[in-house]
Amino acid sequence: MNTRRVAVIGGGIVGSSVAYHLGDDPEIDVTVFERGELAGETTAASGAFVGLWGDEPPAYRRLKEYGVRLYNEFLSAPRANSSYTLAPRLGIASTPEGAAKLRAAVASRASVRGNVEYVPGERLGAELLHPGLDTANVEAAVYRPNLGFLDATELAAEFVHRARDRGVTFETGTTVEDVTTDDRSVTGIVVDGDLRPFDAVVAAAGPWNTHLAESVGLALPIRHTLGPILVFEPDEPVPYDTFSVKHVESGVYFRQQPDGTVFAGHYPGGYDDAGRAIDPDDVSQTVPTDLRTKIRDVVEAYFPWVEGAPVADEWVGVRSLTPDAGAIAGWTSVDGFYATGFNAAGIQLAPVIGYVVAEQLVRGNPTEYYDAVRLSRFDGYTDVFRTWEK
Repeated sequence: MNTRRVAVIGGGIVGSSVAYHLGDDPEIDVTVFERGELAGETTAASGAFVGLWGDEPPAYRRLKEYGVRLYNEFLSAPRANSSYTLAPRLGIASTPEGAAKLRAAVASRASVRGNVEYVPGERLGAELLHPGLDTANVEAAVYRPNLGFLDATELAAEFVHRARDRGVTFETGTTVEDVTTDDRSVTGIVVDGDLRPFDAVVAAAGPWNTHLAESVGLALPIRHTLGPILVFEPDEPVPYDTFSVKHVESGVYFRQQPDGTVFAGHYPGGYDDAGRAIDPDDVSQTVPTDLRTKIRDVVEAYFPWVEGAPVADEWVGVRSLTPDAGAIAGWTSVDGFYATGFNAAGIQLAPVIGYVVAEQLVRGNPTEYYDAVRLSRFDGYTDVFRTWEK
């Protein structure tokens, strides 16, 4: 038997999904390398929203559907302390310009299957129950019912448990310093100063993937933005389920957690608005003052019961963005080097990315999802189609 050695760099939910899918083949020897704790960095910093927004392009919807199916399977027989909270999204606008933007977005995708509803501000009180949400200054809203959130760390553990059952090895507290190549083909990795041979390497390290790709001569089409999170602890939480809310004009989003705290973050915009590169190791875990003020002001304006609440926790993640807001998975122009990248949707798309990478690596199968995730869809990028011989 010709055993192939595969290194997966990154022990978050994406790396764990890749490992789970690869572990299904007895001829693949998979080792996952994580410099800290499993799912302790980008995955732990995630908002972990999951669901079909309702107006995704068809190809992107299919990627998400794979994840929904797999998560339903996992949650029906959990191996970790996984949880899921249904929290329909209400996108709100507080200006006529913002309302027009919402209306145009819904109209432009009217032919796409899904339950997405534009609601004028004056109709909110008659059409939607919204306890705890002050809509006095809301010009319009878009309602997306099929959305919720999970515990990202526990969800990653669902993959880890199952991957270990399939023989995958997880090495924590190990730092991958370099990926080695010979004539544009992967030969191994350097781990804590030691060269270790591998036949293939999968970059699944979130915002660190750009650095890993650079080590083999690739400049991935990925930019970064900060993902600041504040967790407020109000004295008297609303005793009802509330919407997950995003304010269009500010980019602030917020939701009430099952424990009564309020989770709030900031999404500043897309690829064109993003910085070209942010080194996650240089990012302070204290939310910058300007973003702290912006997030609090918006949350208190629409969840007035949060006014003056202390901040119980905070952190700053780094999100990755792509030019077309899609995902990247699989083959690159470097033989044996497999890339992953997301547009702030790693939790939702981790399952299908794991499947695509495993199918390409083990069977040379591009998969039915190839056109939606291939790196070569971007100008200047090509793929190496590699088929392993057994």
